[in-house]
Amino acid sequence: MIYIDTDVIVSYIDEADPNHGRALKLMESLSSDRVVSRLTLVELASIYSRTGLEEPLPLAMYSVKSTGASVVEVDFSEVLRNAVVKAPILKLRTLDLLHITVCRIAGCEEFATLDSSIIRKSEVISYSFHL
Repeated sequence: MIYIDTDVIVSYIDEADPNHGRALKLMESLSSDRVVSRLTLVELASIYSRTGLEEPLPLAMYSVKSTGASVVEVDFSEVLRNAVVKAPILKLRTLDLLHITVCRIAGCEEFATLDSSIIRKSEVISYSFHL
């Protein structure tokens, strides 16, 4: 399974996004076993509502469906317990830390992102979570 980060979805959906081409190439290279979490839906709905779009949740769900991903269920109490332990090691932004933790708990083998801060820390993330 491959966990798709929110930034990939936004860049994939928005043709005007500066990373749209990168997102297209990345999505083409991924296997079909793609997942996101409810956290992704919350983040997308928040992004879409801040831009003034009506009905942000259906648009978030459509965006996820467009990537061929499904929503994986995880125990968010477990996610938070694990994230607080990993926070001092990884030093990521909160949502990034939560997505990485969900990826691990869901049993994903890969984390697809365009986020340079996550990419720069990929070795320590991989070592810390054994991804």
